[in-house]
Amino acid sequence: MRRRLALLSVLVLAGCSTATDEADTTQPSQTTTHTTSETPPPTAQGFSEHPSIAECQRVEAAVAQDCIRAIPAEELAGALLAVGVTDYEQAERAVDLGVRHLFMGTGADFSILNGQGDPSRSLASLQERAGGDLVISVDEEGGLVQRLSGVVGELASAKEMAQNNTPEQVRGMMFEHGKKMRDLGITMDFAPVLDLAGGENVEDNAIGSRSFSDDPAVVSQYATAYAQGLLDAGITPVMKHFPGHGHAQGDSHMGTVTTPPLDQLDQQDMVPFAQLANMPGMAAMVGHMQTPGIDGQGAIGAELPASLNPAVYQLLRAGGYSQGAVAGGAKPLAGPIFTDDLTGMKAVTNLHPGPDAAVASLEAGADQALTAAGSIRVEDTVAAVRKAIEEGRISSEHVHDAVIRAAL
Repeated sequence: MRRRLALLSVLVLAGCSTATDEADTTQPSQTTTHTTSETPPPTAQGFSEHPSIAECQRVEAAVAQDCIRAIPAEELAGALLAVGVTDYEQAERAVDLGVRHLFMGTGADFSILNGQGDPSRSLASLQERAGGDLVISVDEEGGLVQRLSGVVGELASAKEMAQNNTPEQVRGMMFEHGKKMRDLGITMDFAPVLDLAGGENVEDNAIGSRSFSDDPAVVSQYATAYAQGLLDAGITPVMKHFPGHGHAQGDSHMGTVTTPPLDQLDQQDMVPFAQLANMPGMAAMVGHMQTPGIDGQGAIGAELPASLNPAVYQLLRAGGYSQGAVAGGAKPLAGPIFTDDLTGMKAVTNLHPGPDAAVASLEAGADQALTAAGSIRVEDTVAAVRKAIEEGRISSEHVHDAVIRAAL
């Protein structure tokens, strides 16, 4: 299903001219045993009485959403997580707990990538174990942040891309790089970076050469080309880190990060997000910066990280921001919204240790909580999310909408 959507995105776009991650190695007290069974006979709607996500991915598109909504919300707790894994056994356990998104970060055993090791211990075998499409993601920006250089080769930083190449060349570069990633089983890249260059060095704001430029128009142009190249290759791009790290003070890996007020970001840092929000196939990642003026009911933007702030997710979904710089303002984002890592960044963990951070972000409106660093057990996080669903803190409507955006 996701492949068909990716192909549709490519066809639409063809007409256009235009951090260290350490996975949890704690062994669970009990591992769920994976079993296979025949798919129950379909109902008149085209799916079984008690469908799974895998079955819903196989039914006709016209009834796929109804199929997802027929699954009890609490059974979808694992599908609201993007989980960092380092080895095959961890990935198996996550899949058996209902996780549908595996993140390959620093320290991951890349022998499980397709074609790199034992086929029976590969991403392809994990897809088979899940019975349907999994999302397999990576941080592959180029420059300082690239996980796969030892497998698919080096990739220039965003800054170098903009300095030395045309947008058309960048699109071609990312198409070729994306094809190599796709062959390995990767389906999503947490890139491009849309943050403006607010500092010369990465120490200034955690961005540095990860940014294309300090000019919103240049960032928009090159990020669009970058994202189109990934889409051409069948990889889902994720624009990050909304609402913008470029002019922020601090590094969210180390502690609190504060941006200028919303009205300043609206006409500068948020402009590239407004430009890319309407691209078919686009997803987004929300950062952990605190932004004065992004306030909602019970949420003060200057005191709450964006990843935990309902007003931030509402803004992305409603669109309309950056009207003074973008004709008509941003379009509502249709794709899934992810958090930045919730387990290895002190801007969040100082406030919400353990599974509480994942629950808080999902309550706020995230579609998937990213637990990349692996400092908490997946079992505990799934249990905490399930409890929040059962208690109504995460609404069933949001659960189903989130899974539809991420899985179909």
